[in-house]
Order: sequence, then structure tokens, then C-alpha cells
Amino acid sequence: MPLPEPSPYEVLGIPLTAGVREINLAVGPAMRAARYTRQQIQEAAALLRNPDRRLEADLQQPLPPEPVEQAAELLAPALAEPLLVIERPPLPPVPAFLTLHRAELAADFTDPAPAGTDPEPPVPARYAADLSVLPQIEVPD
Repeated sequence: MPLPEPSPYEVLGIPLTAGVREINLAVGPAMRAARYTRQQIQEAAALLRNPDRRLEADLQQPLPPEPVEQAAELLAPALAEPLLVIERPPLPPVPAFLTLHRAELAADFTDPAPAGTDPEPPVPARYAADLSVLPQIEVPD
């Protein structure tokens, strides 16, 4: 069963630990406050009076977080040192760096010569095409 929105505890303005007597006493002030409709208030009270439905609603609703007074003290050891330590290798000495001259760099990015200007490499004679590779054709008379 999905929980009605808002929670029945909010509708009646009571704590999660309220008993049946407190639920019954909260109905009147909730009606006078008129923050919710009469039907919502009656449904919330009926749900919280029924132990089975109340347990189901309580299990589906997360509990509010409890305040932690010593949060800074609890987190101090974790925050004392950095969360992620990256060890970087030392830089190499300056002479180890490669220097590029503009002429070398320009030679790497020049356009290749057109295909027709370079002669094709010669084909060995044993791989040359001749009539022996063609199928036999009968010529009609």
C-alpha cells in the first residue's frame, strides 16, 4: 500500500511515538487548523489507530535522522589528511627533453607527393600478365 502524502503524523501534528489517546486528541486541533482536508485527517487517524496499517506505514516511511552533536569530532580524523593522494613521478632533467626544430616539424606535416609523379616499382617478369592467364575462348567462324 503506498503511503498517503503527506505522512499521517504530519497531518495530525503528532510524533512517531504517539499512542491512541494522543491520536484521538490530535484530531480536533488538526480540524481547527484546517491545513488538511477533513477526509485526510480522518484517514490519517484511522491509519494510525490500526496497529497493522500503522506498522506498514512506519516501515515504508524512513525515520528522520537523529542529530549528532559530535559530528565535527567524529569527522576530524578523516578530514585531517587528504582524501585522495596522488603521487606524481618527478620531472626529468631539462637536457632529457627533446627539442624540435621548425624544419623537422614542417617535414612531418607536409602533404605527400601526388601518386602520378613517383614511378611504380617494376613488376618481376614471372608475375607479368600474359595471355596464359586468360581463359580459352572459342571464336565462331
